[in-house]
Amino acid sequence: MSMIEKLFDAKNGENTVKEFSDLIRAGVPCAVFGVPDAFKSFLVASLDTPVLYVARDGVTATAALTEIKEYGVKSAVYLPPKDETLLIGKAFSKETLYKRLAALSDIANARVIITTAETLIERIPLTVKKISVKSGDEINRDEFISKLVSLGYERRESAEAKGTFAARGDVLDVFSPSEEYPYRLDFFGDEVENVKRFDPDTRKNLGLVSAADILQASEYTFGGEDVKSLIAALDEDVRNSPKRAYGRLKEVAAEVKEGLISGDADALCAVCALLKNSGSIFQAIAKDTVVVFDEARRGYDYLELKEREFTERAASLKAEGEVFSFSENNFFTIDFVRGEIKPFRLAALQTLSTAVPYFNPLKILNPAVSKVADYRLSPKEIYPDIKNWAYGGYRVLVAAGDMRRAERFCGDLSAEGVASSLCGKTFGGVCVTDENLTHGFIFHENKTVVIGTGNLFGKSPEALKARPKRQTFFTAPEAGDYCVHETHGIGKVLGTRRISTSEGTKDYISVEYAGGDVLHVPVEQLDILTRYLGGEKNPKLSKIGGKDFEKIKAAAKESIKKMSFDLKKLYGERNALKGFKFSSDTELEEAFDNSFEFEETPDQAAADEDIKADMTSGKVMDRLVCGDVGFGKTEVAMRAAFRAVVNGKQVAMLAPTTILSEQHYNTAIKRFNGFGVKIACLNRFRSATEQKKIIEKVKLGEIDFIIGTHRLLSKDVGFYDLGLLILDEEQRFGVEHKEKIKLLKKNVDVLTLSATPIPRTLHMSLTGIREISTINTPPKKRLPVQTYVTEETDALIKDALVREANRGGQSFILYNRVETIYKFAERVKSLVPNIKCVVAHGRMDEKELERNVLKFYRGECDALISTTIIENGVDLPKANTLIVIEADKLGLSTLYQLKGRVGRSDRLAYAYFTFRREKVLSEAAYERMSAITDFTEMGSGIKIAMRDLEIRGAGNVLGAEQHGHMDKIGYELYSKLLREELSGKEEIVPELDVRVSAYIPESYIEGNVARMDAYKQIAEINDEKSEREFIEYAEDAYGKLPAPTVALINIAAVKSLAAKIGVTEIKVCKEEVSITLSSFKAFADEKLAAATESAEFGATLSMERSPKIKFEPSAAGNLSSLFALRRFLKAAAPEEGDKPER
Repeated sequence: MSMIEKLFDAKNGENTVKEFSDLIRAGVPCAVFGVPDAFKSFLVASLDTPVLYVARDGVTATAALTEIKEYGVKSAVYLPPKDETLLIGKAFSKETLYKRLAALSDIANARVIITTAETLIERIPLTVKKISVKSGDEINRDEFISKLVSLGYERRESAEAKGTFAARGDVLDVFSPSEEYPYRLDFFGDEVENVKRFDPDTRKNLGLVSAADILQASEYTFGGEDVKSLIAALDEDVRNSPKRAYGRLKEVAAEVKEGLISGDADALCAVCALLKNSGSIFQAIAKDTVVVFDEARRGYDYLELKEREFTERAASLKAEGEVFSFSENNFFTIDFVRGEIKPFRLAALQTLSTAVPYFNPLKILNPAVSKVADYRLSPKEIYPDIKNWAYGGYRVLVAAGDMRRAERFCGDLSAEGVASSLCGKTFGGVCVTDENLTHGFIFHENKTVVIGTGNLFGKSPEALKARPKRQTFFTAPEAGDYCVHETHGIGKVLGTRRISTSEGTKDYISVEYAGGDVLHVPVEQLDILTRYLGGEKNPKLSKIGGKDFEKIKAAAKESIKKMSFDLKKLYGERNALKGFKFSSDTELEEAFDNSFEFEETPDQAAADEDIKADMTSGKVMDRLVCGDVGFGKTEVAMRAAFRAVVNGKQVAMLAPTTILSEQHYNTAIKRFNGFGVKIACLNRFRSATEQKKIIEKVKLGEIDFIIGTHRLLSKDVGFYDLGLLILDEEQRFGVEHKEKIKLLKKNVDVLTLSATPIPRTLHMSLTGIREISTINTPPKKRLPVQTYVTEETDALIKDALVREANRGGQSFILYNRVETIYKFAERVKSLVPNIKCVVAHGRMDEKELERNVLKFYRGECDALISTTIIENGVDLPKANTLIVIEADKLGLSTLYQLKGRVGRSDRLAYAYFTFRREKVLSEAAYERMSAITDFTEMGSGIKIAMRDLEIRGAGNVLGAEQHGHMDKIGYELYSKLLREELSGKEEIVPELDVRVSAYIPESYIEGNVARMDAYKQIAEINDEKSEREFIEYAEDAYGKLPAPTVALINIAAVKSLAAKIGVTEIKVCKEEVSITLSSFKAFADEKLAAATESAEFGATLSMERSPKIKFEPSAAGNLSSLFALRRFLKAAAPEEGDKPER
């Protein structure tokens, strides 16, 4: 038994905990008043019976789940409320659905089910199907695939997202909604040979498991439901609908019927009120369950609001033909809930003594319990408190969270003269444990004090782990894509073509160039053919053999050379400068870090460590922090600012717009509260008199942290002792301002923040020249954005706006046509007259634009109708509904960034990507919009969108001139040239003429995209490790490698080894086996000379136009010659660390 579980011995004495348990056991409805949240979790965990704990909201529910589990209740689950109960979306994100399904599947075995009041009036599936598959099971594979489809799974080329499966040969991958990783089932005929898990990001096998538990992937499933009667009910509903609704309802019903007939399980959600397997949560829980209400009055008031909102929405949508008449039964009433809870044992836990509206408690308890003070900002205050408690005969338990903290705290207590035991066997006196408990309480009746980890240290010290991501983006070009060949330039991919000759069969990528010329590129050379990624939508095609592309490439090389020289020079100069060496006040900084209200992400922690190392090094810091909006760059900057202020230095933060500066000022005021830091803001929202006072105080050192726009760069602004300059979105400042920033930078530590991500490859290339930290992980507690791809209707716009306004939030409408934006705004106002709207677009007067956006930022209006002009950096935490009009006209990267504008708080956000009702979407547009709903795993489309965003980021880091070159030659080739320039090594890619059968058969990898992905990976094999990793992945995912694919892998290995000794050409055919070297110097290498002498097929040196080594072709054929050449090159190639002659 853990020390925390020993707290339950309170049930043995005469106190409230025992009385509460006895009352529950006896079935007496009771209420406990005056208890803090931490004690509520303790009381729930103390019950030895099933519990349905109805928390007041989602945040409280999540916290309660954590705390109840910390008290040793392993079988506790959280059932979140539904995202949407009425609308029928074309495509929608399923993250919340999957969490619900996982919880519902565990309800029968859970000791504590935590949910919110809203869930009590929602329909749930009464049973959730789960298939268990173990090694040795006999399964008809085709029937199993049909079963997965009936459970709501979608078949794809690879199972990288939850709710998907992939079937290839003898391998079947399934990603169950309840699991962190997908399952892989290996079949031998109809027998399951083994079951394992794999990581979809790294593609690594994670080992065998005893069984695969595969949960249904849609809310309701077919089986037991009479589809004919459901269709009849839909037809009847349409027939009986009023004239106004008839046309639209007929369209909606047709879509639902199509889904029901085709077996689309998602269609069942539209008719859930008619399903047999649909009911209330009270029908799903055990009869001996105790229903415990948290803050019953608040929950009940919220339910009344939800019931009213639902009734109004249902009536409004029904009138417009968007929902069916029976859709109003998707929700239950509060009266229904009051009736349903009567057979259950009931309890209420409340902080305040208020009426319990759900039931009448027959017994009320008022225990003597109080909250524990927050010691994070002043940790030393805990020692006298512990002394006083110990003197008063209280037992004190301190949950330190890990052994290092526990030992340190015991040492500190000893230094203060307080005796304590570390992880003792009995609970008495002062005990310190390495266990984790978020928050504690003081239980005066039992003379027990519990100090939680969060009361004293802030965050749980559990190691912050980021899941490894696949190293490179998939960039193999597909049919229709523009591509870049390193020699021939920009072309357009026509597709793949298999060509057979007397000496073998190979796949080629057919690329069209200017004038209709077609080049066939062998797949083993895919590393020199990449997808074109740049600013041009339709780049000009190059001419095969023409000089134009060579000139463009040469100009880019020259520009890169100059830029890298300037970068190195600048870095050298800054490195030579002596800066202020900041000291690190661990205790104060820890207190500041612990006061951060959110959980730190791994990337934030890493960036913070990078900055700390820079600031305490004595050199002048010049670090760039890149990351998406809301990923926590500002927090990292605030910590750096705090470190500077603690060291007696001033901090200046410069933002490109008034609104951004105001936003940063508000954040800083909130963040530094309680730390005595004097903060001011200088922008045009301050009067001339206010500005004068602020400037004077900055000069006298009376202000520690000044935030502002370019006003901070004015001549009248001077600093008393500036130590840190923080620049937000530096690339958005004008040339004149940038020159002034350069003057300010001298001998001052500089931290630059950018909201546009930058490519990992660029980051790696610039390491040691520009210090860069990237923040790519989103905050843990950010709720997903519920995303819909749907037709644009007045009813939808009205419903979304009213729903958001009713919960006190704001809506952001993207309308990207300036010509008709005011007409659209009038339409919105006529739909929802009581909602205040403002308009923002790029052709507006700058001050009017700023004024309108500021109104929205300050919450003075309900909706902002805007073009894409609104800067991405602005944080709009109250904006939790996004409506994008004609989303099919926008690119995927724009859609991705737009979605990031909402969902910035702990409230569920909604994003509606709409298209015109009469418009037939192109397949590409629908794919693009559907991809945006995929939350669990970024699909390849989103990865390309991210790459598109990163290229913008690369332009921001390298400047406009370099961005221009990047557009002309494509990002991949640009990156390679930059890498070569910065490393001083030219990357040699040998030309190949290897005549063997080398390809991936369609019978091995069926899907074109997956096959191209595999070709790309094979072409990029550069050592034995990457070869081994690919073989392990391929054989795990697709089965034993076919002979032509083995040959292809060997060609890649030969090419990689050859590049290490400076080989420029490789030839393997019946008449000749040879390698051509780049320089005669290569012969001076001892390893090459030794390998040539001992070659298994006679090797001769040839001094034709360039140095060449020729071998005797093998009598066994070209494949045998290829293997022999590989052995020769392995003997000749340098080991890691050797420096071969070139």
